[in-house]
Amino acid sequence: MDDENLVLILKLLQEDGQEAMEAAEGKGKQPEGEETDEYLAFKLQIEELRNAETVAMDRRMTRSIQQAIRADSDALARLRDEERQAQSDRDFSIALSNGQVVPPHGALQALGDEDDFLDKLACIFVTGIENGEDTDSGGETATTDQKQQPESSAWAASRHPPPQHRSGQRQQQKRNCEACGEPKHFAELARTPCRHEYCGGCLGRLFENAMVDETLFPPRCCRQPIPLQQNLLFLGGDVAQRFRRKAVEFSTPNRTYCHNRRCRAFVPPSRYVRDDGDEGGTAVAARCGECGARTCTECKGAAHGGGDCPNDVPLQQVIQLAREQDWQRCQNCWTMVELNMGCNHMTCRCGFQFCYVCGSRWKTCQCEHWDEHRLLERAQQIDARDQDRDRDGEDAAAAAAPREVVLPAEAAAAAREEEEEEEVLPVEVAAAQQPEQEFEARLERLAQHLAAHHECEHALWGEQRGPRTCEECGDEMPLFIYECQECHIMACRRCRYHRL
Repeated sequence: MDDENLVLILKLLQEDGQEAMEAAEGKGKQPEGEETDEYLAFKLQIEELRNAETVAMDRRMTRSIQQAIRADSDALARLRDEERQAQSDRDFSIALSNGQVVPPHGALQALGDEDDFLDKLACIFVTGIENGEDTDSGGETATTDQKQQPESSAWAASRHPPPQHRSGQRQQQKRNCEACGEPKHFAELARTPCRHEYCGGCLGRLFENAMVDETLFPPRCCRQPIPLQQNLLFLGGDVAQRFRRKAVEFSTPNRTYCHNRRCRAFVPPSRYVRDDGDEGGTAVAARCGECGARTCTECKGAAHGGGDCPNDVPLQQVIQLAREQDWQRCQNCWTMVELNMGCNHMTCRCGFQFCYVCGSRWKTCQCEHWDEHRLLERAQQIDARDQDRDRDGEDAAAAAAPREVVLPAEAAAAAREEEEEEEVLPVEVAAAQQPEQEFEARLERLAQHLAAHHECEHALWGEQRGPRTCEECGDEMPLFIYECQECHIMACRRCRYHRL
């Protein structure tokens, strides 16, 4: 039903309600000046009909404005792009004259994202989303029923079937979600800074997983954070509120959680207060917003009611064990970290980067980037993994190759040849030494390669046949796994795009 007919129906209902209200006004034996229940019911109904008529007229006006804008959208977009391109060129020239080099392409990409987002808003709130067949083939199916939309004279004059404006082409597209692979209308897909697109369900799971696993926070794709504000359209209000609270928690160094075993809620710094009984004001307690308990911000136990915090014996025992095992402690969140493989560049789950040798912020010390023992151990691990993969391929090829039938005479000749080869001992010794030399040469090349790429950006990936185990999350991938061609780390799809 179009808005014009809807407004007409609402007006007719108001007239009928007005007549019924006038007829009911003189009935009944109520005192003068009081209104009957029937009269009040018709009065309220008329008010609701008037409000509905106002909404319908406003929506009609909004759609008219939107259609008028669409008529001139291409011309307006070209003028805007030219003005912003000129501004970008001017900024680039100034940067060059000052000896700075600034790539001028970011602004143009932002313009495309802005147009795409505005088209999505128009589809969702104005024209609606059509869930019919895909119209990428160039059919004449439109995303809206143009007959039901009021249009200006300019829009009617410029309308050509099929639509030629850019927004109309985008509104007819269906694209695949990067995670689940299902085709979705373009207005149902959220675009990340790396240009990948996710449906609302998959994007919500990315944010949910980031709130549970700190190594996935903030939610990101291709190492670029996914902004919350630009994707509120595809997330529920509850998810956005919980994500903002988690953002405060994960960004707080040396966090404090309620000491109450039944609560264990995070206490933000805004709820830190001076401990009761501490006249000097040096002791700080965190007041839980859930149960009201006070927790000492130093030892993380119950508040002491003033005075210095006593020694935390269990914590000192853990610190002593860390010294014995050569563990290191993050200086931001105080989490214990153990290095099993790789270089001394550590990235804590809180995002803080530090040196594993001294614990200082990364690149602020003179420590070695690599430990020779760990470097050699990592090279051996990669080499053994590659050799197993090569043997699996050879075994598969041998199993698929046709087998030759050996006749008795040929078998005897083969036995004689083996006996003759056994008598040549120097050749066997040389053959036995050759694999060992090749093994050492491979380890040397791998060690040099790892040392050269110890700060890998994970930009070049390949695929390896499964089953393989992800070195980040520990999950086993039965079919295939990604392997970085520079640092040789193996990662599943989720870790490659959203963790590393």
